[in-house]
Amino acid sequence: MAFLGNLPTSATFAIDSFNGDNSTVNFTLREAPVTTSSILVFVGGIRQHTDTYSLSGTTLAFSEAPPTGTNNIQVLFLGLGASPHIPSDFSVSTIKIQTNAITGDKIGLTAITSNLIASAAVTGDKIGLTAVNANNIVDATITNAKLATPGATTGKAIAMAIVFGG
Repeated sequence: MAFLGNLPTSATFAIDSFNGDNSTVNFTLREAPVTTSSILVFVGGIRQHTDTYSLSGTTLAFSEAPPTGTNNIQVLFLGLGASPHIPSDFSVSTIKIQTNAITGDKIGLTAITSNLIASAAVTGDKIGLTAVNANNIVDATITNAKLATPGATTGKAIAMAIVFGG
């Protein structure tokens, strides 16, 4: 059969079944329905009006005990909360991650340490001119000897040296 748009999907509705004994009025459901209109209750195949029962959490309470019978009480859940889809391990690839979706706030300030950064991966071109300031530098860690190393007096390094007074 042809369809416009997405193929229709279907789901199986959960059903709880109980045995009536002509004395029990409380039955425990698998989940707590939001309201009485979230379920359909049948006794002996006849749908029960919502004023013949009440809900309290997972307890279905009838105003009168249903008659004796095997599986003569059925509760059809009209919709249980959707279970979140959790991708399996190693199933999310780079192409599935939206551009700019992973930010420093989501990674955590201490998540990336020096042993996780490839050698020579962070270069002057990747550091903004104002990204490093005096508040980010431990006292006595930048010396004249470190500023005098090859390449330290070019481009951004010069700008940084001026900012720090080096």
